[in-house]
Amino acid sequence: MDSGLGKGLLQNPIITGIAESKKKSPAQVILRWHIQRGLIPIPKSTKIERIKENFNIHDFNLSDEEFTLISSLNIGK
Repeated sequence: MDSGLGKGLLQNPIITGIAESKKKSPAQVILRWHIQRGLIPIPKSTKIERIKENFNIHDFNLSDEEFTLISSLNIGK
């Protein structure tokens, strides 16, 4: 399943704004959104710091409003 994740989504103002408020990276916010949707994201990275960052998504939740905002982006459809 293609989530539409790409460089554009990582730089989307909604995603970056949520990331800043949570003190997380945009990628972490997107991964958390997938988890809260009940999906299993499979992030890809060869950099150890990014791999560690990708696992650090269970110490925060997206609010209903944030979740809906991200869902409304409808990227890739």
